[in-house]
Amino acid sequence: MATIAEIQTAPPLFSEEQLARQRRWVLGITNLSHAFNHMNSGMMSVLYAVMMAPLGFGYAELGVIQAVNSVIGQGLQAGYGFITPFVKRSLILGTGNTLLGLSTVFMSGASSFNQLVALRAIGGAGTSPQHVVGASILSSWFPAARGKALAFHTTAGNVGTVIGPLLVVALLRFMDWRLVLVLIGIPSIIAGLSYFLLRDVVTPAPTTRKARARAGWSAYVACLKNRDLLLVSALFMVGAAGREGGINQLYLVPHFANDLELDLVVAGSLLTIVQVGGLVAPMIWGYLSDTFPRKFVMQSALIATAVTTVWLGSQQALDILLFANLGIYGLVSNSRQAITQAMVGDYAGDDLQDAAFSLYYTMGLISGPFWALVMGAIMQTQGFEIAMRVISVSYILGMLILIPLRIKPKAPRADSGVVAAS
Repeated sequence: MATIAEIQTAPPLFSEEQLARQRRWVLGITNLSHAFNHMNSGMMSVLYAVMMAPLGFGYAELGVIQAVNSVIGQGLQAGYGFITPFVKRSLILGTGNTLLGLSTVFMSGASSFNQLVALRAIGGAGTSPQHVVGASILSSWFPAARGKALAFHTTAGNVGTVIGPLLVVALLRFMDWRLVLVLIGIPSIIAGLSYFLLRDVVTPAPTTRKARARAGWSAYVACLKNRDLLLVSALFMVGAAGREGGINQLYLVPHFANDLELDLVVAGSLLTIVQVGGLVAPMIWGYLSDTFPRKFVMQSALIATAVTTVWLGSQQALDILLFANLGIYGLVSNSRQAITQAMVGDYAGDDLQDAAFSLYYTMGLISGPFWALVMGAIMQTQGFEIAMRVISVSYILGMLILIPLRIKPKAPRADSGVVAAS
C-alpha cells in the first residue's frame, strides 16, 4: 500500500484535481451501494411477514433463513484481505452488488421454503464484500476523520434501511409481493454495474504475486496478534441489534404485526422510527468518537442500548411510550458501527486495513447466525419480552470487554490527506 505522497512521485498516478475527484467518487459510489444493500435487507424485513403464510414458515424458520444468509456472507468476508492485493476493489464490489440484485429478482419465483433459503444464501454472498471493502477504502482515504467518514458510510446504509420498509409497504398496496421482489433487486444490479465504470484506486506494490500473497498472510497474523483489534471485534460479536440483519430488521415487524396485532403499515412505520434514529446516530456518535476517547463513548452507548432494549421488551401497546422508546432505542442501538469501524482503523494503521476489516467483520458478525436462531427460538417459546432481556445482557458484556482496551491517540489534524487503498 502506498501513501498519497508516494503515489504522486515517479510517476504520479493522479493529479491533485484527479485525487479530489477520486475521493468524491469513492465516497459517493461506496455510500450509494451501501444504501441499496440496506434497502434490500430493510424491505425483506417487511416482506418476510407476508411471505410466511404462503411459503409455510414461522419464527424459527425465519431464524434459519437469516442464519444461512449470515453464515455465507460472513464466511466470505474473511477472505477479502487476501483477494484485494490481486483483484480490483471495484470488481469485487461490482460483482457482489450485482449478485445480490439478481438473487433477489430470482426470489420472486420461489415456491418453497428451501428455495427461499438457497436464494438468501446467494444474497449473503452478494452482500459480503460491501462492509469489508467499503470500510477499508474509506478508512484509508480519510485517516484523520475516520469517525466521520465511516459515519457517512453507516448513515448511507441506514438511509436505505429507512426507505426500504416504507417503500415496500406502499408497493404492497398495488402489487403482489413477488413483483415487489423484482423491483427490490433492480437498484442493487444498477449499483453493481456502476462499479465497473469506476476508475480503480488500487495501486498494488511492485512485487510478485507470491510476495503479495505472503504479505497478505502476514497482515492477518499481525491482526490476530493485535489485542486491541481482537477486543473491538469481540465487542461487535456479542451484540445482536444495530447491524446488518440484526434483531431490529429481522423480528420487530413480525412482532408488531403478529404479537401486537397491528396493521402491517403501522408495524412497518414503527420500524421506521428505529431506522430514522439510524440516520442521525452514526453522525452524532462518529463526531463524539472523533472528539472524545472512542472507548468511553462506546461504553456509554452500550449502557444506553441495554436499558432501552429492556424497555422495548416491556412495551405491550401502541402508545406514546412505545414511540418514545423506539426513538431513543434507534439513537443508541445504531451507535456501534460508526465507532467500532473507526477503532479498527485506529488500531490497524495503514498497512493492515484490508486484513483488519476482514477479520473484524468475520469475527464480529460470526455470532449473527447464533443470535438469529436464539432470538427466533426464544420468541416462539418464551415471548418477545424475555428475548429482549437476553439480548440486553449482551450489551453489558460488550461494555466489560472494552475495559482492557488501550486508548489510541487521535491522528493529527494535519494528516487529513488521503491514503490510497491497496
